[in-house]
Amino acid sequence: MTQQPNIIPDTQGLKQEINMPVPRSLGADNTSELVSPSDEVFSIPSPDSGYALKLIKQFQHLWIKHYKRKLISKVITNMVIYQASVSGRAPTKSDVIKVIETLEISENDLGKLDKDTLNICSSEKIHGLHLAELFNSN
Repeated sequence: MTQQPNIIPDTQGLKQEINMPVPRSLGADNTSELVSPSDEVFSIPSPDSGYALKLIKQFQHLWIKHYKRKLISKVITNMVIYQASVSGRAPTKSDVIKVIETLEISENDLGKLDKDTLNICSSEKIHGLHLAELFNSN
């Protein structure tokens, strides 16, 4: 094992960190203004979306046979991210369970994700955003 060099750290050269939150993008386009994280922002893609997709894989058997399974996965992912973002944290398995229960999805039924709702979701820029009102009432 090699020996580490004996370097004395210079604290004069270190930058002072400012204790300010990092602004978030609205996600609309590259020219959009940045906003403060204290403002309510819901944007896709986010660093947590990949983790939400990983959590949802355990529940995909509920809608895997449906012909719009990709859209359903996107809607549920967006709702899980929305649910977590309201709390200001990363998505958890309990968020996925809450979304599935709120949308009344079961093994034999897609609950509130009927044909008309899926048509509305497919035309939205963020699929399923209009369903966020279901979570605001809880």
